[in-house]
Amino acid sequence: MDKVWYCKKCHQTFLTLRLLRIHRKNHKSEDTAEKHTYKFDQVQDIYICNSCSAEYQMKEEIEKHMETHEEVFVCTICQEKFSKAYNYGIHLAIHSEDKMFRCPHCTYKAPKRTNLLIHINFVHLRKFYHKCRICGKGFNDAILFKEHNNEHLGVRPFICVVCNKSFTYSRYLLTHQMRYHRVGIEGTPRPNQCNFCSKVFSKAESLQKHLNEKHISVKPSEKKHLCDLCGKGFTQKNKLDIHYRVHTGIKPYTCGHCNKCFTKKDYLVMHERTHTGEKPYSCEYCGKCFSQGAPLKIHQRIHSGERPYVCKFCNIGFISRGSLNTHMKSCTPKLPIDRPLLQGTIAEGEKQRKTKGISLLI
Repeated sequence: MDKVWYCKKCHQTFLTLRLLRIHRKNHKSEDTAEKHTYKFDQVQDIYICNSCSAEYQMKEEIEKHMETHEEVFVCTICQEKFSKAYNYGIHLAIHSEDKMFRCPHCTYKAPKRTNLLIHINFVHLRKFYHKCRICGKGFNDAILFKEHNNEHLGVRPFICVVCNKSFTYSRYLLTHQMRYHRVGIEGTPRPNQCNFCSKVFSKAESLQKHLNEKHISVKPSEKKHLCDLCGKGFTQKNKLDIHYRVHTGIKPYTCGHCNKCFTKKDYLVMHERTHTGEKPYSCEYCGKCFSQGAPLKIHQRIHSGERPYVCKFCNIGFISRGSLNTHMKSCTPKLPIDRPLLQGTIAEGEKQRKTKGISLLI
């Protein structure tokens, strides 16, 4: 059977590689910056902007308005202007000491131009090789794109041979087996296992992140990166740059489904799960899945019996702070017993009893 070449963007097939390369040029022309146009309505005798529906009577006015839609990047050092974020990011490397290519929209930087181009296309412009026709979510990994359809079908074809637990994605199965079923020698730590809490991770990077967040304490004096607007301190400069977005209102990460914007990529990933229905966090006891890690942690306390939130009046424990706050609204605190008053009452009663006893004997 002869080999068939297919386009990753439109899935059209070709008999030769030469035909495929000619076809790719059509996509390159489509990948150029979005052009903003206007139209003339003959009935109303006005010019209408196709981007924002603004209306103008004169052609000169609509042409001047179209300039407001064109994004222009101006270098703060040499005042040179650029129409594309990618070209401006390459230009910034000329003025930087480390010669890194920086993204004009966020704090991302890369040593190669191609990395910067991929970052801008996929993170900010939301361009992907594959796109789900049902929910519109984009993918650059062909395998992840194919397995994503399992979410819409409601199937979990990847089954663990040890515990028969099923998963939607193959990478979830791999992470599960690396974390819970990896064989080790008794008495010796397993690969990527935390020395403090014995938790096992599938990657060395995940273990290091766990150590930095949970076990390696950071002193307040080490937070040398301070916000000049509110005074809040951070241990790393990139975290300070992200914090600045709270004051500036810049939200570079936009949802491809509802156009809602976020200051951090993590917030965008968690939000997009409300559209795709993806629930990557599963309970190891009952298999129930969650879209975020925090609800899973609260749910697992049902199985472990842990009740870290205790009422200070009746000493009843709860699995979450929200449950405790709800309980506190109806819990009536017990009044303390007045010990001196109680002792006086007992002494007075004892005196009356003795007096009655004497009167009876007389």
